[in-house]
Amino acid sequence: MRTALLRAVGDLVLTETEMPAISGADEVLVQVKAVGICGSEVHAYRGTHPFRKAPAILGHEAAGIVAQVGAAVTAFAPGDRVYVDPQRTCGRCVYCQAGQINLCPQKAVLGTLEWPGAFGEYIVAPSEALYHLPDALSYLQGALVEPLTVAVHVARRAQVRAGEGIAVLGTGSIGSLLVGVCRALGASPIVAVDIRPHPLDVARTRLGATHAVLLPRDDLEATVGRATGESGLDVVFCTADEPGLATRGSALLRRRGRLLIVALMTQAPIELEAYRILSQELQVIGSTMSAHEDVRDAIELAATGAVDVSAIATHVLPIERAPQAIELAATKGEDAIKVVLTF
Repeated sequence: MRTALLRAVGDLVLTETEMPAISGADEVLVQVKAVGICGSEVHAYRGTHPFRKAPAILGHEAAGIVAQVGAAVTAFAPGDRVYVDPQRTCGRCVYCQAGQINLCPQKAVLGTLEWPGAFGEYIVAPSEALYHLPDALSYLQGALVEPLTVAVHVARRAQVRAGEGIAVLGTGSIGSLLVGVCRALGASPIVAVDIRPHPLDVARTRLGATHAVLLPRDDLEATVGRATGESGLDVVFCTADEPGLATRGSALLRRRGRLLIVALMTQAPIELEAYRILSQELQVIGSTMSAHEDVRDAIELAATGAVDVSAIATHVLPIERAPQAIELAATKGEDAIKVVLTF
């Protein structure tokens, strides 16, 4: 099968590999139709990801068609269109039993050496990781469901409510879709912040941001002050790989505001002002991947158009151009937000 293999750091090559085979009764063979390139794949490409390491077949934002099912699989049949949740969990630990599959200590993630990913034309997945892709969604949109599930989970962790003021510091794939999720939840104002104008335009025109702040040109603190009547925001999401955002974001919050740490993959420590957290009773909250309820909600939001997932898909390239595609995702050239590969 056709595969884009991360052979070594900075070395993504096209090759032919053996097609995976079903080995368990509850497994499904899926032919990949579309797969997004996530920031985690970029980190793996650069050698800075904590567990995605070369050599590996990357790719965890996938949608495709069922090619074969194991003997015990009844919910899916060959020909079904599916979204693949990129988490294979034990199902037995206290976290899995509580529905918190993203916290499973034995979890395997699609796109690693342990579970070869969707940069290969076929993948094998447990049936519990599959969801039927509604007719309203294309394979391209199906691949974008994964970052939307992350955004849904983040908003749930923050307990975003209608009428609350929020800021999203970084409007890449997750940040942009988070703007859309918060708008669907009724949050307002929604302040989108970035250092590039194009993703800000997308967040404002297609995903519902009420204010767009381009750093360093615009005054973020003044914009938030005007938007909130100087009362501060209820929630700030740090969705860019910049540790200094945590300190700056916490200063935008009202008392008992919530600071969400979402996309800081850097190894550098995050600096926070302890007195501010104590005196204002701020909450600092982490978030990782998603759970079953987040996936179901994300599919519904995308299928109904409540969140325009297609807004972030700036580049769609065939798998044969995977080396160029990951460079584009890494450099953010040509106003790239999300780069998607297709088979």
